[in-house]
Amino acid sequence: MNSLIRPLQKRAFSSSVPASHQFLVLIRDFKDSEALNRRLLVRDLHLKEANKVVESGELLCGGAVLDSHKDGNMIGSCMIWEADSEEEVRQKLQKDPYVEGKVWEDWDILPFKIAVGKLAKN
Repeated sequence: MNSLIRPLQKRAFSSSVPASHQFLVLIRDFKDSEALNRRLLVRDLHLKEANKVVESGELLCGGAVLDSHKDGNMIGSCMIWEADSEEEVRQKLQKDPYVEGKVWEDWDILPFKIAVGKLAKN
């Protein structure tokens, strides 16, 4: 996978302590003629699993990237994660049904900090 992964950082705290970093994940789908069909086949399972991660507090938000608002074809995904390291985010992404279902081709994981809005920390 093409990503901006930095070396694994050792966890200094147990998993019950809130993570100290946010990450923006930009994901591109495969571009072949069956990519959208594969996405739709595993979408319900993907959303079910994503909602579990949202409930845990690790995934702050996510959604589909569209080719345009007019056509609305899903061509990728975007998420904001809270985790101790980029490696932790990568490992979680690897387990997503969209990876196993050959929907997501590659991604970039970028250090991020929400500054304004409902998800911003004071």
